[in-house]
Amino acid sequence: MTYKQKISLLQKNMLKNKIDIYIVLNSDPHLSEYLVQHHQCISFMSGFKGSYGVLVFTHNNAFLWTDGRYWLQAQKELKESGVILKKQDINHTFKDWIKEYCNSKTTIGIDFKTLPLTLEKDLKKYCNLKHYDLISKIWINRPELPTYNIYEHSKKFYSLSRIDKIALVHKEMKRLNANAHFISSLDDIAWILNLRGKDIEFNPLFFSFLLIMENQILFFINPKKLNHSLKNKLQNEGIILKNYENIHEELKKLNNTTLLIDPSKTTSFFIQGLKNITIIQDLNPSTYLKSCKDKKEISCIKKAMIEDGVALCRFYSWLEENIHLGFNEFEIGEKLSKLRSMSPYYISDSFANIVGFNANGAIIHYKADEKNSSVIKGNGLLLIDSGGQYLNGTTDITRVFPIGKISAKQKKDYTLVLKALISISTTIFPKNISMPLLDSITRKPLWEHQINYNHGSGHGVGYFLSVHEGPQNLSYTTMPSLKNQTKKGMISSLEPGIYRKDKWGIRLENLAIILDIEKAKEQEFGNYLYFETLTLCPFERKCIDIKLLNSKEKKWLNNYHKEVYKKLHKKLQTKELKWLKKKTAPI
Repeated sequence: MTYKQKISLLQKNMLKNKIDIYIVLNSDPHLSEYLVQHHQCISFMSGFKGSYGVLVFTHNNAFLWTDGRYWLQAQKELKESGVILKKQDINHTFKDWIKEYCNSKTTIGIDFKTLPLTLEKDLKKYCNLKHYDLISKIWINRPELPTYNIYEHSKKFYSLSRIDKIALVHKEMKRLNANAHFISSLDDIAWILNLRGKDIEFNPLFFSFLLIMENQILFFINPKKLNHSLKNKLQNEGIILKNYENIHEELKKLNNTTLLIDPSKTTSFFIQGLKNITIIQDLNPSTYLKSCKDKKEISCIKKAMIEDGVALCRFYSWLEENIHLGFNEFEIGEKLSKLRSMSPYYISDSFANIVGFNANGAIIHYKADEKNSSVIKGNGLLLIDSGGQYLNGTTDITRVFPIGKISAKQKKDYTLVLKALISISTTIFPKNISMPLLDSITRKPLWEHQINYNHGSGHGVGYFLSVHEGPQNLSYTTMPSLKNQTKKGMISSLEPGIYRKDKWGIRLENLAIILDIEKAKEQEFGNYLYFETLTLCPFERKCIDIKLLNSKEKKWLNNYHKEVYKKLHKKLQTKELKWLKKKTAPI
């Protein structure tokens, strides 16, 4: 069926079920960011493949709301579907549209298995909300959920056993007066149990649920995923294994229980039909526990950054030598992945390589493939955003590479983005400040030139887990709260950019860890934190307009390059070492 035929069939089912509006979320029962094919309902219905979107159907139309990261991509991918693109920003959201066009008599259908409790609460203010799954009625031969084996994360990469971590969760449950805790977020489960898998591409995660009670731990998993040895080990540690599909029935057995759930990580479906239950809505205790990396994890991550830095030096020295041969964007991404895979700790990339030349670089989450990929030739800028999943850490980095001759305006844009990166990298800030408040510091060098970008300036990063991890979020569009405070040990990306439609895109990204200032200049104003840069890869000297850098910025850049050279040079061969030495020379 074509997209238009699928939409027509869905609209007929809406009429049949007396549904006025039907909403499809880019979501699954675990509220995962990256979806397996089985859960890619928006792509199935419209062709849009971005990681964020809301598809809304009326009896006569279909609309897709997505944010600035995906506007250019959506314009291309929705062409044959008849779906109308709605450009979502802070002032125009699909919830605003619902508020304007709906009333208490309007019936909205949505699959509650994909509906976050936080969104359900908002929608119920404006309409009559009902649970319907209309996609399954249309999607014939829908792909099955993956059944890959799960495995233990090696002890040499972590400090706390799963028994230790469960004890920490129990402690927080007691503080919140909860005697049961339901967890559906896959990265939380993987972290607590020190297990990893590969159900979701680029994420070492596996489909499961976890129910932690005072005297029982129930682990809901497809039994095919566990080998005999791991199954016995979990059972010997008191973890009771249950079938993945039985989670809702098990939750309904709870009686006279105080149940802790995270409303931002739990879908509405799982609390339907619960009786004699008191629900406490708060952050999963594991959210902060896993976001604040301990000494051993930090040590491992720094070693992973060296592995990643070596691969990047090999890649960029190769690129500089061979770019004239006419490679396309996809081939360049494949080469980078191959060089990363040479590390003994490499498991996979941490997301699909973003390799965009000139105009494609302005598409924030552009993804080249074998059939649609630009050849790198002529003059311009090549943006490369990539990362790796290593047993000892997760990486994420963006650099921009010059092709042929670049213009003065391109150099200016690159330098302004570099100034923005240096601005946040050198910031000192109070402990527990809400991280979104720091975003303006990042953007200041760009705002001075009336330039902005349509994405956050940074996101949390997991430890051999998801490349996007909360609760920290460096974006001024996020409301400051107690839940997104800065804490020692958190890792964040720092990634300002400039995107000129149909011309070029520039983004420069490092990962940094938040640390205490040990030798405080003042004592009476509380404790302060700073960012220590973790990523090890030089910036492109040919793209920098040195006249735009002040003395402080030059000092930071020289010190950073000195550190990159110090940590990487012993692991490089003659040709790569020569390249690194040239790129890290003082300016």
